[in-house]
Parts: sequence; C-alpha cells; structure tokens
Amino acid sequence: MRITTLAENMVSKHDLLGEHGLSFILETDDEIILFDTGQGYTILHNAQKLGIDLSKVQKIVLSHGHYDHTGGLMGVLGVIKDANIFGHPDIFDMKYSKDDKKIRYIGLPFTREDLESKGAKFNLSRNSIQIAAGIWTTGEIKRQIDFEVSSDRLCVMGNDRLEKDSLMDDLSLVINSQKGVVVVLGCCHSGIINTLLHIQKMTDNAPISMLIGGIHLVDATDEKIDKTIRFLSDFDIKKLALCHCTGMKAMMRLYQAFGDKLMFNSVGTLIEL
Repeated sequence: MRITTLAENMVSKHDLLGEHGLSFILETDDEIILFDTGQGYTILHNAQKLGIDLSKVQKIVLSHGHYDHTGGLMGVLGVIKDANIFGHPDIFDMKYSKDDKKIRYIGLPFTREDLESKGAKFNLSRNSIQIAAGIWTTGEIKRQIDFEVSSDRLCVMGNDRLEKDSLMDDLSLVINSQKGVVVVLGCCHSGIINTLLHIQKMTDNAPISMLIGGIHLVDATDEKIDKTIRFLSDFDIKKLALCHCTGMKAMMRLYQAFGDKLMFNSVGTLIEL
C-alpha cells in the first residue's frame, strides 16, 4: 500500500501547494481510497502534479465534518463519478468555532442534497465499517482519558442554540499491514490515547506500528503534551508521521521524546507499507 499526502498545512516540494487542511490518498493493489479532501484549494492541483488520477478513486472516507477536511468534496466529485462516501452521521451537523470576539461556521460547506446531486452515495454509521480488505474505520471512540477533552471553542447548533461539540463524528482508519497496525488520523478530536485504546480493543491488542496524520495538540497546554507523550511511549509505536493540527510546539516536544521515530509529514510525502 502507498499513502500520499495530498493536502496539508506545509509543503516542501516544488510545484505543490499547502493549505490549512488534510487529505491522504491510499493506493492498494485493488483500489484507491481518498481520506478527507482538505479545504479544496489544493487537492486537485496537488493530485495532478503528483501524477495521481483521482478519477480512479472508488471510495472516500471523511474523518469528521469540519471544513478543512471536507471542503474539497465538491471539486473531487467533479472528477470522481458515483463516489461511495463513508463517515459518521454527524458530519452534517452545523458546526461552529467561537471565542470572545466572534462565532464562525466551520462545518461541512455543502448540503447532503447538493453532494448527492453530484453522485455522492453516503454510507454513514456510528459503528466501525470495513472499507476494503484489511481497512476499517474506528467508528465512534469512547472517551476515557481525563485530559483528552474537546475544546470549549468547538460548538454545534442544537436545540436552537450553540452547545459544546462532543465531536463523536471524529474517526480514524485502521489498516492491517505487514508492519503491524497503521492508523490514519484526521484531527483525532477524540484524543490520540482514547483512539489508540479503542483500536487496541478492535484489534485484540495487535501492535500499533505507525501513526499518520494530525493529533490536535496545536492549542494544548504543556501539561497535556507531557501527558500525551508519556502515554504514547507505552504503545512503542515505530513511526509517527504527523502533521496538520498537531502543532509546531507539540511536534518539537514529540521530536525531543521520540527522535527519528517522528517524521514531519508535509504535502507530497509518500509512505509505503
């Protein structure tokens, strides 16, 4: 399997573009799967420059309903015909970010009806879904680690008022590979430790060899980063190919803790399993 980063915050290769968002393309011997679509400004450009034919994608997985992971859907559906889209039922919730100064809509920027009119076929479930041979979604992830709580800034419209978003739509991909279990993450709003504990239960404690994606420590306190590192150390993960919402401060701290096990995963990065 080959996993290529199509959209990400940073870029270090000629002719590619970066944006605040995330998208990966997974290529197996049998099919091509798109995981998230970024904001939509760069995915088509980067795919073309990387020689990736998006028209051959059969399935799309959405990690959650935020704009920086779903904004490229409409553009992608102009290339992919009759796409099967997998995710959680809450991806269409009206999601917002708020602080003392403003409230901003950050949810999926298209309606389900508009997407279905372009050929999208949704398969939404709160439970784990098998996407392909050896590849599953996590489904909803139980919150059990006390320091991994969602931000008060992230809200959802419910009962005609803004409420804290529990982000139960957040999911990841679990891949059985020859190197062990590989986890592909969107933003990991569920918490990376909560997610890994959930995956251990799914896989009967199979070794987790690699993490790929974002673990949302961008606004984490030093204390939370320290606790995350301590818990991560217990999993003995061989490679952490992190990016997007992980945050530069957390990346520096993770590098201090894990050394060359940490890889800066920017646009164009290719990982072969």
